[in-house]
Amino acid sequence: MRQNSYLAVTPARDEESFLPGLIESMVAQTRLPEVWILIDDGSTDATPRIMDEAAAKYSWIRVHHTNREGPREPGGEGVVMRFLSAEERNSLDFIFRLDADLSFGPQLAESMMGEFERDSTLGIASAVLYEPCADGWQMAGAPGFHTRGATKMYSRECFRAIGGLTRGLGWDTIDEVRASMLGFTTRSFSHITARHHRPAGAAGGRWRAGLAPGIAAYQAGYSPLFMLARAAYRITDRPYVLQSVLLMAGYLRGYLNHEKRAADKTLIRFIRRHQHRRLLGLQTIWR
Repeated sequence: MRQNSYLAVTPARDEESFLPGLIESMVAQTRLPEVWILIDDGSTDATPRIMDEAAAKYSWIRVHHTNREGPREPGGEGVVMRFLSAEERNSLDFIFRLDADLSFGPQLAESMMGEFERDSTLGIASAVLYEPCADGWQMAGAPGFHTRGATKMYSRECFRAIGGLTRGLGWDTIDEVRASMLGFTTRSFSHITARHHRPAGAAGGRWRAGLAPGIAAYQAGYSPLFMLARAAYRITDRPYVLQSVLLMAGYLRGYLNHEKRAADKTLIRFIRRHQHRRLLGLQTIWR
């Protein structure tokens, strides 16, 4: 029986503190990738050297360096798609997108591929993330259907059907909703875990992290009514009120600036229909 094969890809900029831990985790995997593409997205620290040293040691690691000035595009998906060849992503069974600030056990990739074997409808899978807190590590809360961008494994068929990854904030919502619209399921698995050493948005500072979910929601085409309900629901989250204010400020910024959304009109209609059904307590793609 032929074993499943996968391609891994990691964009990174100025990740000298965490990248060695990710490399150590990948090297220890019980199922190694056919190729792991490391993309230096204009780093100014030791990240390029760490990548080159890893590639010199392991033949299945391939490094690309880019020159970039100014802020990095959130998520790094534009640069990811630039270096994913059509031949490789169409010949291997899975595409595994990883953040550079992760560490995990040796069976992570094998366990995720096992879930695809158990569920033929599964299109996107991810690990559950644990992030640092005052008491050590805590699970980053997210509904079971949401696949966190830090660890995303796509089946070849799903990746092809959704047209790859979307640039900018909101990409990790757009891909899973588009997958659901096309008949695939998406899921994070509680028994598959990874440590996320820098929580989402932490690199950009607290204010930017607070705005980011709203910006992403605008890009994905979320319903204004759903966003108001979401802001009201989160008003008691710390920091009190401010969390909701920043969420709505990020969302409304797109309207004020007349920004073009990343999601197309068909996807936006699909998202809003299911969000309105959810507000009414009806069945949706999110159960």
